[in-house]
Amino acid sequence: MINSVLRPWMWCVWVSFIISFSVPVSYAQSEPTQLSYLVESEQPLNLDKVMALPTSAWQTVADNEVSFGYTTQVHWFTAQFNAATHDRVLHIGYPLLDDLQLYFVRNGRVIAEQRLGDHQPYQQRPIDHKNFVVELPDQQALTVYMRVRTESSMRFSFQLWQPIEFHQQQQYLAAATALYFGLLLCMAVYNCFSFGVTRDVSFLNYAAYIVSIGLLLAGLDGTGYQYLWPDSPWLQDRIVTMIGSLVFIFATQVAAQVLRTRERSPNLHRALRIAQGVYAIIFSASLLFSYSTIIPYVLVAAVVGCMQLMLTGIILWRRGLNYARIYTLALGCLLFAISCNALGYLGWFDSIFIQRYAIMLASAIEIMLLSLVLAIRFNDDRRHRLLAEQRLNSELEQMVQQRTQELEQALEQLHVANVELDKKSKQDRLTGLFNRGYMDEELPREIRRAKRNGQDLTLMMLDIDHFKALNDEYGHLLGDAVLIKLAESLQNFTQRGGDRVFRYGGEEFAILMPGTDEAGARETAMRLAEVIRSMPIEHRAMQLHITVSIGIAVYYAATTEVTPEAFIGAADDALYRAKNAGRDQIRFARIEAPFQ
Repeated sequence: MINSVLRPWMWCVWVSFIISFSVPVSYAQSEPTQLSYLVESEQPLNLDKVMALPTSAWQTVADNEVSFGYTTQVHWFTAQFNAATHDRVLHIGYPLLDDLQLYFVRNGRVIAEQRLGDHQPYQQRPIDHKNFVVELPDQQALTVYMRVRTESSMRFSFQLWQPIEFHQQQQYLAAATALYFGLLLCMAVYNCFSFGVTRDVSFLNYAAYIVSIGLLLAGLDGTGYQYLWPDSPWLQDRIVTMIGSLVFIFATQVAAQVLRTRERSPNLHRALRIAQGVYAIIFSASLLFSYSTIIPYVLVAAVVGCMQLMLTGIILWRRGLNYARIYTLALGCLLFAISCNALGYLGWFDSIFIQRYAIMLASAIEIMLLSLVLAIRFNDDRRHRLLAEQRLNSELEQMVQQRTQELEQALEQLHVANVELDKKSKQDRLTGLFNRGYMDEELPREIRRAKRNGQDLTLMMLDIDHFKALNDEYGHLLGDAVLIKLAESLQNFTQRGGDRVFRYGGEEFAILMPGTDEAGARETAMRLAEVIRSMPIEHRAMQLHITVSIGIAVYYAATTEVTPEAFIGAADDALYRAKNAGRDQIRFARIEAPFQ
């Protein structure tokens, strides 16, 4: 069961998610802006002093994307907004900024101000969004000043939008983000279920690893502060360092279990345990020390940890562990993303979009590949267990080989008997024709086949005329001989491969003829009636002859619908009319609408 841990539909959904993040998103702004900045020196600045500074004191920000790395200095930013005929919102695209003070100024006077940051309770934000979004006070021209202080990386995008365009642009990223976290949740639940079925703790540790990855990305993306812990600025301030440490604690645990390092390489296993201890220390320190103090160690530990896990996979790969190749590829994807993220935080990489979502893409690929590794490892272990069981059972198999052969012979005889019994259950014992029970099975299938292929289908019902008088005058033995003789004639007359003859009951017979229309059925019935009239029946040195009444129902599959009961009822009604017309007659019932 677990060998299908990644069903084809899950692979399709993962690929859809990766493609959704791979499509470039338009960042066209509704109004061009030019962001400038200055760094506050040792002497603190207030708004009045900042406004009084000359233009030469400000430096421009390329593409309005700030990426200054880790710094404890306070930065001031400013931008001029022209008058417009529509409302506008300001989007500051980075959720981990600690403190933002926004001042909207016109003619040297502050007309509005707003304080934001993840050190503030989430409910104080003017607009419900994972990043910082503020509506401009009015549509007139104004200047915005922004004071930013943060222990995280000084990095964000600065964009001015019309509200409708902003929400349209955000819908795409919101959908992709929701898909990502939904997939992580599904994978975590699935692995918990797998643990419940197999009791293999590897699945439980992998589920914990997936959850920790999800919480880390929720903290980096701002989704966690928006939905999971909006009332806890303390947790938001430490979520990256805390959960980042947990991610690698569970990653090393998964690596040790999936790659079986305890059995395959005690030295590698010992190194993984030491790394776990280091991550546990960093986790404990993140509860006591500030974010700015711990984050450098977390970033270094993340890069070193990925390299260690990759090296572990490469070593075991070279030692012949086949699925270690996939494991190494998965860790390589994550290492690349973490390296991009770390370089971005340090200010060496200025593509905020790539930096923000590269780790999501890489973690999605990594989780997919690690799930595949876990499935392969589980199947490999199961195969080894089966081989061991086979070796242990080889002697027992030799002892019972003779009994097994006897059992196989008995099963073969039973199979032959079942086939013969099934054949007899479909046959009429007297005539050897198919019986009514088999006709009840075949007729619905033929109706469906006719409907699917658009072919006509004919059901012919035959009844021996005056059969009761024949029985009464000459006895039941002659009646049986008549039935057998008629059955042989019907079998010889129907030579087409698809035609089948049934003894419907008593002296009544049925012929099912696929692909036969009304004209063909009429011609066949006339020839059959003539054959039966001329058929001699020997009895005590004399010859007897019989006639039959025939009722025919034709189903035109291209234009009508019919049920098996209605089809039989129509043919039977035609037979009844043929007998009432004086017997030795042929009557038709064409199916033009469902028979009532």
